[in-house]
Amino acid sequence: MGTVMSVAAPGGTDPELFAVATEAAFARLRHADEIFSPFQQDSPVSQIRDGRLPLAGLGTHPAGAEIRQILAVCASLKSRSGGAFDAWAVGDPPVFDPCGAVKGWAAEQASAVLASRGLTRHSLGAGGDVRVLGGSEEGSWRVGITDPHSPGGILAVAELADGAVATSGTAERGVHIWDPLGGRPASDLVQVTVIGPSLTWADGYATAAMALGTQAYGWLTDLAERTGYQALTVDHETGVWWTPGMAEHVPALRGHATAGAGG
Repeated sequence: MGTVMSVAAPGGTDPELFAVATEAAFARLRHADEIFSPFQQDSPVSQIRDGRLPLAGLGTHPAGAEIRQILAVCASLKSRSGGAFDAWAVGDPPVFDPCGAVKGWAAEQASAVLASRGLTRHSLGAGGDVRVLGGSEEGSWRVGITDPHSPGGILAVAELADGAVATSGTAERGVHIWDPLGGRPASDLVQVTVIGPSLTWADGYATAAMALGTQAYGWLTDLAERTGYQALTVDHETGVWWTPGMAEHVPALRGHATAGAGG
């Protein structure tokens, strides 16, 4: 998936349980990569992209059920974002690329595997995304949010026992998210972080917000009111904006001005 995956657990975790659970989770991630990687010529996604695997043939394909699940996630994200997330219109010329939905979905699946194998308290890192479950020794996991204007620095720390923190931006990979509405790379914002129950949706929402650029503020505010997913953005002038509920997860924001404030 073009990134590093890692797992952490509280210090008292049984080493053998940890090893067995993480191997199963990583196997699940490798399986997802084999299906959805657009960088592997013979992956099902590559075959869909070049017409070798018609969607009508998914019913008999070994990975058909998983592919249909991702297609449903992509369709939902497109609808919820007003077209800002469109897996069928990535790049120029537009091609099918569901990567913006796959990483969060795959990491969410891997977290479920960890829990099913007995690792009910863990943190799964997937590049700029983190899925936590069960709390740490202190009760909440602490997840650093990268400062895109200070390489290696931390902008803020989110605290949550269960849930997901997804960050999309240009700090690590440069401008790489496509704006299908404008037909250009998305570069108006530097970074978007979304926090919510599921990494599948948090990651997709963060990607959509990056594509929306400065239009994301109203969309994220509405999203927070409707779904409870909270967001924090960073612009090119180092201004920081957040939805009102973000302060519930990020202690540094408590007592500061409400959504829309810069810092």
